[in-house]
Amino acid sequence: MTKKTNNLLRLVNEKNLFISFVGVFVCLLGLYMYLVSATVMHVVLQTELKQQTKTVHSEISELENRLIIAQHKVSSDIATLQGFTPITEKVFIDRSPDSLVLSDGSLAQ
Repeated sequence: MTKKTNNLLRLVNEKNLFISFVGVFVCLLGLYMYLVSATVMHVVLQTELKQQTKTVHSEISELENRLIIAQHKVSSDIATLQGFTPITEKVFIDRSPDSLVLSDGSLAQ
């Protein structure tokens, strides 16, 4: 009888152990599938965000270009209203030590 009881207990223990292992395997499989799908979802979202960032940077660049053009036009209009005229001849300053522009106040001759 003890042999029969030992065999029965061993079968019950093996059955419980098998069911536990199957349960753990199913849980691990479900966790693995969840983590893989979450990773794929995050990669897709990251790609979309990069694309949106590029689009926004492009729009900002275009707006900055339009702003620079408008500022140039406004500054040209303001300059002509105040009587300024465009110069055709460039004037260069002599930066040699004996120049009056950069003199230190002493008259060294």
